[in-house]
Amino acid sequence: MRHTSDHVAIDLIALAIIRDADKIVLVQQQHRADLPPYWVLPGGLVEAGELVTEALIREVAEEAGVHVDALSHLACLSHIDRPAQRAQSIAFIFEAERWHGELASCDPDAEVLGVELVPLTEGISRLQSNGGWSGIQTPVLAYLRGERAAGANWFYREDGDGQQWIACMPG
Repeated sequence: MRHTSDHVAIDLIALAIIRDADKIVLVQQQHRADLPPYWVLPGGLVEAGELVTEALIREVAEEAGVHVDALSHLACLSHIDRPAQRAQSIAFIFEAERWHGELASCDPDAEVLGVELVPLTEGISRLQSNGGWSGIQTPVLAYLRGERAAGANWFYREDGDGQQWIACMPG
């Protein structure tokens, strides 16, 4: 986590859309035993000393067991302001151009329960049903459904009632 001059924590998140024809790679995670498992795109937090793209490659290898050889483009970017926590998150969601390897989790945090290559429509359904963080889930789903072009920027602010969508700028 980095801090601005206002002592606001900033998390950078890198996520990958990995396709094989009309299928996408999803990982099933469970952070705590008392929460139900859920499906997400592979990815995670950028660590100190990493570029966003380096973190993406590392996280995909850990969570999905495959190596991303090349990124195609930035599918979308989401900036989430959380003033009550004095924190912000910026999620970079990339489309992988080339990848290789066998799907298998190598997650050092032991939060990944499984990894699957699923048809796009099923992947969208799994992502919709997980009740995920709307600041990431909404942009990802809009891109996967073809409702937003690559490069769209999304801006959110959380208030006492949760997240509020602020704006989306087309790519």
